[in-house]
Amino acid sequence: MYAETELTSPDPSYEFDLRNGTVAPESTAAWYLARTADAFEFPDDSDAYIAYDDTLSPGGCEEGIDSEPVTTLKFDDLEEWRPFCIRSANGKDIAIVHLIDAPTTSESVTVSVRHYRRTA
Repeated sequence: MYAETELTSPDPSYEFDLRNGTVAPESTAAWYLARTADAFEFPDDSDAYIAYDDTLSPGGCEEGIDSEPVTTLKFDDLEEWRPFCIRSANGKDIAIVHLIDAPTTSESVTVSVRHYRRTA
């Protein structure tokens, strides 16, 4: 588990390692958030949800994934500081992410990530 951490991927050959709160070379993190020119990609065995406002908690993430899961995370859908979350395949890890800066203004992508791990 780690507190809010700001991470920048300089280009699409890097991804966000959600479990460790770092930026890593593509295809090296087991639980990742990758990016294309206009969207994020996450592991097929993980679940995601986009919040309707600027707040999101682990419980809200769980509820959102159970009721309104998403399969795409387009940058345009994440404007206005709308957080999204990803739940790991085993259900123990949740990452809550805010998009800070996307390729419309530069090649790099910057996010803020909070990681939670269920111990029970």
